[in-house]
Amino acid sequence: MFLTRKFASILSVLVLAVMALNTATAQANPEDKIWTANATQGAVVLKAKYKESPENGLIDQTLEVQIENAPANVTLKITINGRPVGTMTTDVTGRGVFRRDIFGVTPGPDGRPTGARINEGDVIRVGAGSQGLSATFVRIQ
Repeated sequence: MFLTRKFASILSVLVLAVMALNTATAQANPEDKIWTANATQGAVVLKAKYKESPENGLIDQTLEVQIENAPANVTLKITINGRPVGTMTTDVTGRGVFRRDIFGVTPGPDGRPTGARINEGDVIRVGAGSQGLSATFVRIQ
C-alpha cells in the first residue's frame, strides 16, 4: 500500500511537470512580433530575444538576455544602442540570465509600443568595463 501511494505521488508530480513543460513550450502566438540577437566570441555565447505580444488591445513586451561561458561570478552591464537596460550576474559556471517584462502598453499608430522598444538593427551589448559581447537584433517573426 505504501508503494502504491508513493507511486501515485510520483505519477502526480510527473503529470504536473509534463503539463508545465507543455505550457512553457507552447507555440508562439502568430500575432507576436519577435526579434533575436546572437553572438559568439570564443566560448562565450550571447542570446537575446525581444517579443511584443498583443493582448486585449494592449501590448506585452518581454526582453530575455542569456550569456554562457562568461567569467564566473561577475556583474555584467546590459545596454541597447548604448542605453543602460539592466545588469546580470553570472553564476559559478559563467551563465547569466536577465528578463524584463512590461505589460499593458498602449500601441501607437503602427501597432507597436510608442515608448522603449527594439527595432531591426538595434545593438545589444553585454559586458563589464571594456570587455563585452555585442549582437544586432533581427526580426524573425
